Amino acid sequence: MAQCALSPKKVLVIGLDGATFYLLLPLLQKGELPFFSNFLKDGVYTTLQSTIPMFTPTAWSSFMTGKNPGKHGVIGFFARESNSYNTITSTSRRRGEDIWTILSKNGKKVVVINVPFTYPPKEVNGCMISGSETKSEDFVYPSSLKREIESIVGKYPLHSTYAYREGKEDIFISEIFQLTEIRAKTALYLMNRFVWNFFIVVFEGTDNLQHALWKYLDPSHILHNPEKSEKYRKAFLSYLKRIDQISSELAYNAGENATVIIMSDHGFGPLYKYININTWLSKLGLLKLRRRLRTRIKYLLYLAGITPFGTLNLLSKLYKGNIRIRGGSRERYSRLLRRLFLSFLDVDWKKTKAFSWGSMGQISINLKGREPMGMVNPGEEYEQLRNQLIKDLYKLKDSNTNICVIEKVFKKEEIYNGPLVNTIPDLVCIPRQGYIYLEELDFPSNSITIPPKWLSGTHRPEGIFMMKGPQIKRGVQLENIVKIEDLAPTILYLLETTIPSDMDGKVIVEAFKESTKPS
Repeated sequence: MAQCALSPKKVLVIGLDGATFYLLLPLLQKGELPFFSNFLKDGVYTTLQSTIPMFTPTAWSSFMTGKNPGKHGVIGFFARESNSYNTITSTSRRRGEDIWTILSKNGKKVVVINVPFTYPPKEVNGCMISGSETKSEDFVYPSSLKREIESIVGKYPLHSTYAYREGKEDIFISEIFQLTEIRAKTALYLMNRFVWNFFIVVFEGTDNLQHALWKYLDPSHILHNPEKSEKYRKAFLSYLKRIDQISSELAYNAGENATVIIMSDHGFGPLYKYININTWLSKLGLLKLRRRLRTRIKYLLYLAGITPFGTLNLLSKLYKGNIRIRGGSRERYSRLLRRLFLSFLDVDWKKTKAFSWGSMGQISINLKGREPMGMVNPGEEYEQLRNQLIKDLYKLKDSNTNICVIEKVFKKEEIYNGPLVNTIPDLVCIPRQGYIYLEELDFPSNSITIPPKWLSGTHRPEGIFMMKGPQIKRGVQLENIVKIEDLAPTILYLLETTIPSDMDGKVIVEAFKESTKPS
């Protein structure tokens, strides 16, 4: 690809995890958020299409590599261990170079702050503070920078400590504001501390607040409470206004020749019910349990409603909602639940044809020659089972409302390509809006659909994308949706860096002025 002769030497990316135009556009059009409103006049904007599944590890992995999950291998918080039915943290298996590594190798200076799933921090040509899922205090590169940062901002928190709970909203919101201020202070300090070409900082408060407060923010939510809504809509607007101010400060300090990108990894929408695919597969007779005494006891408890989901509800009450599952705790937490409750440890794999794991209710066929104890023959039997499951999934209904809960089912090869496709489950199920899956739990409940106890919002595919700079058109809503994979090659192009040929994303040509478009 030809390189641009008039490339600005700086690109600033401000990530607003989970931000959605559904909530933002009305505020921008009213001028409630001055800096972001000016993006509509001074730059370009459009919907950003997230990954399938539209979850944090997958989406940010595609952002940073410019590749689809069939190449980077991340389809959720967990991945399958090789030749096993066990799971491990997925980002430990991510493949493909990220943009800060590519830029570093090409002599560009980078600053990377709080991008989810970047632990451990890499040795970059600049500095990095890893984001969520950090497992230790070694979260800064170079390590000597940690003490310097804490001399400026105090103790640097890796993530929030207080989980959302009904009736404790004010404490939860207060902590999100505090975390955001520390992130902002750190970002502004490092922006002026280092010479840089590429700078990225991610604020996760938008995601956290929408998960907890969506029923107050969205009048169409079935649990919308008009009295409480006024208070918490104001709180959320105050948060967005602060993010707007912080973004303005960052853009000002970046300089007028910098290209500024505002983006989210996915959008947001209502949450009404969780779907339990393994419970459904068990009822179909495709997933069988072992006959040992321990499994029978766990199964009887499961039938009686003594399940991980019910137990977490009880623990939340006992600990007043202050339960967080972060970093290395995810794997320990999952292992503990599998020992205590009905889980994959209790599955009779020699008699099981299909099972589900992953954040989108992905279904894997227990295939001979691929799975350790596979029983389905490759070829015709495999395809017949996949086709039958697709038909049955479209008939899967909410047990209370009789509404079909699956919007779309894909065979993996229909949406993914690359050397890691074989590690991805065979069917990927996109739920109807308002429904989602519980990834950490093999058998979360004895019911196929269950209402959430704490959260009222969940991820949707439609995120946000806004960009302005010397090479970018002014006041244009792009006709085409931008894919999250497109951001990596676009950033590399802006910084005059060769784009790897195996990236799936493309430079967002439509955003550029005619004189600066890629040739």
